Amino acid sequence: MLTSITKIGNSKGVIIPAHLLKQCGFENEISIEIKEESLIISKAKKPRDGWEQAFAKADSRTGEFIMDDIFNGFDRDEWTW
Repeated sequence: MLTSITKIGNSKGVIIPAHLLKQCGFENEISIEIKEESLIISKAKKPRDGWEQAFAKADSRTGEFIMDDIFNGFDRDEWTW
């Protein structure tokens, strides 16, 4: 799909058709980032997205940690839990 860049005050904008917004699940906020020579528009993430699933996955009875990468060699090998 080709579209035009439109002047909006001192900025420029692109009109995104409603059916595309609906397909992507975009609501009031989006995230915009640049990767190489592309402008990536994606659904805005909430600050704590995924926390509930991570806490449900972490079970203190199994000894599984939410963030395994925070421990160093001393924590794994020498420290007694």
